[in-house]
Amino acid sequence: MKKSIKNLALAFVLILSGCMATAPTVSDSPLVPLQKANLDTVVEEQEGMEVLWENAKEVRDFYRGGVQQKAKAEKKYREKQYPEALKLYDNSNEFLVVVWNYIKQDSAEYTLFEGTDILFFPNLLIADNYLKAGLALKQMGKESPARRKWKQALSYVQRSLQWERTEWALSVQREIESLLSPPNR
Repeated sequence: MKKSIKNLALAFVLILSGCMATAPTVSDSPLVPLQKANLDTVVEEQEGMEVLWENAKEVRDFYRGGVQQKAKAEKKYREKQYPEALKLYDNSNEFLVVVWNYIKQDSAEYTLFEGTDILFFPNLLIADNYLKAGLALKQMGKESPARRKWKQALSYVQRSLQWERTEWALSVQREIESLLSPPNR
């Protein structure tokens, strides 16, 4: 009787261990091309009624608000209106950090509703906000605060790449690393 119980337990353990799956590592996941996952596409997906902080109730509202604030910041940045861009990048990050507190992963195919997938990149958007805020600060002659922003950006882009390998994130990471590398002498 004891021998049959031991054999049954051993069989159960062997079967169970054979059924366990492991989560794919970053190197196992395919690289998402820039044509599929990029800022313009994310912004386009989140267009519509503007989400104000006081009206945001659900995580998806905060995500949309963060993306919308980022779109405004990008416009101000391109127009070289750096102080306004900095405020908008900060506003965007405030929205996105709320999202990040609930959902830490980035995904090229995040299911928002049944049958509705969106590009969902809170980590990457925060990283890009810090990158651009640093570039704006550098243009304003504030090198030290710019470097602090880039260091913050690097941690978020690395988190993004842990969840989803995208050409967009790799490009942001390379730019941040080049900005943080010591100048050649």
